[in-house]
Amino acid sequence: MPKYNQTGYYTFLVVYILAIFSIGNWIERYQSLPLMLAYASAFMGYILLLQKSEDTKALFTTGLIVRALLFFTLPSLSDDLYRFIWDGTLIKNGIHPFAELPGYYLDKNINGITKELYELLNSPNYFTIYPPINQAIFWLSAVIGNGDWLVSANMIRLVLSAADVGSYFLIKSILRTHGKPVFLANWFWLNPLMILEGVGNLHFEGLVVFFVLFGIYGYQKSMHVLAAGGFGLAIGTKLLPLIYLPVLFLSGLRDKKWWVAPAAGVIALLTIVPMLNATFLLGMQESLELYFQSFEFNASIYFIARQIGYWICGYNNIALIGPLLSLLSFFSICMVSIVAWKKEWSLSKSLLFVLTIYLLFATTVHPWYILPLIAFGILSGYWYPIVWSFLIFVTYIGYTKEGFELPMYLIVVEYIVLWATIVLELRLRMLNFKK
Repeated sequence: MPKYNQTGYYTFLVVYILAIFSIGNWIERYQSLPLMLAYASAFMGYILLLQKSEDTKALFTTGLIVRALLFFTLPSLSDDLYRFIWDGTLIKNGIHPFAELPGYYLDKNINGITKELYELLNSPNYFTIYPPINQAIFWLSAVIGNGDWLVSANMIRLVLSAADVGSYFLIKSILRTHGKPVFLANWFWLNPLMILEGVGNLHFEGLVVFFVLFGIYGYQKSMHVLAAGGFGLAIGTKLLPLIYLPVLFLSGLRDKKWWVAPAAGVIALLTIVPMLNATFLLGMQESLELYFQSFEFNASIYFIARQIGYWICGYNNIALIGPLLSLLSFFSICMVSIVAWKKEWSLSKSLLFVLTIYLLFATTVHPWYILPLIAFGILSGYWYPIVWSFLIFVTYIGYTKEGFELPMYLIVVEYIVLWATIVLELRLRMLNFKK
């Protein structure tokens, strides 16, 4: 029951639900002022709800309700869905999604492949970048939707909702194992960014979080095959969890679990087998090269390096800076993995810092990229991912009806506050440790 008075509790509950419902169903992403006000309201309601109530069942029900309220419309903050439907429709028609660029199919008279759908694609001149596990879900959504985009979207939402529920209970179980309050799982379950970018905007980081948490759970329970399966499926869903393998390998050296990391890699490779051919390899290679050498969004260290490049070269040298930062990121991740092994950090803490380093070196950091940090932070006792989940939403201010242009000062403010939060939290932990 609420700690204080019920009036305050229900006020925050209504504000929280209405704000998320408004963002998911009414507000377009180019409507910056109402969008930011609604998100700030949702975040305020999120924090105050968790301060006012210890009723876990009520909070769990609230999380289910706000997710259900996002099933009424197509995503308004992201257009990735249309590539999902495009890829799924190709597979439904027996066509490999990596075979050709989307424009090739416009005059082929393929059922479900229309000019209307093509014009909604955000990257029609690029090959798809989604691995086979995603493609299987896209195919299923296209089969069930059969041309109805909302039905296809809601089929994906069911998958992501189930993943969120699974993640919630896995977090509770892992917290319980470490003797921490299971109530902390609600900071994940009700986080507005987690809900809006996952079930709302259909980004698959929510599914990745579930698989990684499943891997952590299996690892800590000495169910090594399940641990390898969890991490392997996470990699098969998004390639990014490959960065977790060094720390997973080194952590396993202490208690002869080192083989979990290579086993996870093997399982990830097995998920590729259904689509594995020269077309897949060439298309994925081209997509990854374009991603690391062409895309830039809400970056931290990269934008500083880019500005230095402008001063020295007179132009944007992303083709050099992007790969160079990737190498620095890789070596930094290896160093952190070694430190984590020597200092015997928990797996959750290790993954938290590995992903943080990757994101700080990345050329592109969309809001949904930080969703795994929220789970890792809660498990390891770090709160800066919660702060970042509020700050990063400011990137939506850049969207207009004509395109996207985010003022640089907003990115500067975002990262100054984030860095200050990280440094302060680390400093306070060091002081507490010395005591």
